[in-house]
Amino acid sequence: MALLFVGAALINNILLTRFIALCSFFGISNDMDTSVGMSLAVIFVMVMASTATWLLWNVVLAPLGVGEFLYIPAFILIIAALVQFVEMYLRKASPALYRAMGIYLPLITTNCAVLAAATEVAKPGFFKMNMAYSYGFFEGLVYTIGVAAGYGFALVSFTALRERLETAPVPAALRGIPMAFITAGLLSLGYVGLGGLFGL
Repeated sequence: MALLFVGAALINNILLTRFIALCSFFGISNDMDTSVGMSLAVIFVMVMASTATWLLWNVVLAPLGVGEFLYIPAFILIIAALVQFVEMYLRKASPALYRAMGIYLPLITTNCAVLAAATEVAKPGFFKMNMAYSYGFFEGLVYTIGVAAGYGFALVSFTALRERLETAPVPAALRGIPMAFITAGLLSLGYVGLGGLFGL
């Protein structure tokens, strides 16, 4: 289980080695508070969505033989409902964070990292890389928490680097998005360098 978590969080990091959900990675990484809020929201939605979709696949869709046709709209419906719940909670509990996240909060619905994690956990053999995806409930839960933690760690560390670069003597032509892409590339090389760690 520990290797499954490490593999999902670091070795096969969904942002920096698999390059999924880069829109939120670049769009929300200007401010640390917003980045932390987005990470927590994605962690909550990803874990809840993967749990719900695993149950839906194994209890309803696969036994009825309609999983191949209905899994994408069914999974998106579950993710959208969870995002609405998070949005209502943040609007009530933390209006400042709700305003800071802006358009990126409802965009969690279409965040491909959430859909990818939910599909990998629920649907056997959907997206194979170095690991065989055919998880039981608790394996899927550990895998999803690892993916979500890896997403949050990569986003927060990238935001910290971008905030430091705001005060660094960067040439004017590279300030902003160009420097963000260079930094993301270097950070990605660091994650790719972890490949093979613990045989993963």
